[in-house]
Amino acid sequence: MDADRRERTSGDRLANVPALVVSGIGLVLAGLSLWYLIVVRAYYVSGSLLDPTPAVVLEVIEISLLGGFSFVLVYAGYWLAGSRFGGRRLWWAGLWTLIGLTGIVAIVVLVNSMQLIRGQPLSQPTFVQTILLAAGGGAIAGLLIGVSTVKETVEARRAEQQRDALMFVNELLRHNVLNGMQVIKGNAELLDEHVTEEGQPLLETTHERSESIVGLVQNVRVLVDSVSREKPLRDVELGAVVGRAVSEGRGAHPDAEFEADVPDGLTVRADDLLSAVLENLLSNAVDHNDADRPRVAVGAEPDGESVVLRVSDNGPGIPESEREAYFEAGRQHEASVGQGLGLYLVNTLVERYGGTVEITDNEPRGTTVEVELRRVDG
Repeated sequence: MDADRRERTSGDRLANVPALVVSGIGLVLAGLSLWYLIVVRAYYVSGSLLDPTPAVVLEVIEISLLGGFSFVLVYAGYWLAGSRFGGRRLWWAGLWTLIGLTGIVAIVVLVNSMQLIRGQPLSQPTFVQTILLAAGGGAIAGLLIGVSTVKETVEARRAEQQRDALMFVNELLRHNVLNGMQVIKGNAELLDEHVTEEGQPLLETTHERSESIVGLVQNVRVLVDSVSREKPLRDVELGAVVGRAVSEGRGAHPDAEFEADVPDGLTVRADDLLSAVLENLLSNAVDHNDADRPRVAVGAEPDGESVVLRVSDNGPGIPESEREAYFEAGRQHEASVGQGLGLYLVNTLVERYGGTVEITDNEPRGTTVEVELRRVDG
């Protein structure tokens, strides 16, 4: 145990080495800058080798730049030591700092060497000044590149972990919650013949809530699948998707009337989850419909580079002031008995397809949901 503790302590100390190196570069730069300003420039100015008037202005600029570079590097080392970056990531940031410093300084030395080879004079103060400014600027540039690279790596790793967690939740919902609710629904149906008239309302409530929970779980699974898997978009024949959705809607809602009018050959950019968009729109059109016989009409037409899909119903309609709320997760009308995910799911998927969703009035009564999708030329 003591050996493990000593090993962890040693590892912690080594992890802070890059931060110390960065701060050390800043301190060394500060010391060399003071030497340059006090010794080199003072010598040349006092020897009348430089005009004192512009020299004062140059000193102010140089002090500001060199002091700023030094302070940034010292503070950056302190910040790195307190950051949540792991040991390897700290070493990567420190390595990039050294690469930036040595790379820029090497370029400056090469340029000045070529100047000497061509026989051009080289001022010693100017050379030292250029080296110091190049070292500070190069170190900071390298540090920024290193930190940016490390942050991208951390964010990519975090996104991967979140996708793994979402996929786990997806499997959990499918194997446990959804299967369990199917068992509850099946048992409730078997009880129909054994429940008294007084207990029928309770059994109907059980049926309704079971259906609601199953629908909620299915919507959540679609959302999780959409976020975690990032399926590539492809060409989808809209008429076939609408036809299947309407057929399933008629089976799920035998008391409702469905009609579809989608021209052949309409192709859009989407994926397999486009069917979930249609299923939710059709279900919403029926579930929140107060008409004696709900009617749902599905139509589509090309509009330039887009295809406009419309799902209309003869329900109570949605006030214009409340329409935006329906696109937010969990937001719904007070009279709604749903879970507030239907149109949120629709909007999320359609935005992934590069489209838009809009709620309008259906004359003389009801609501029309317009979905604009990117058209693929046939």
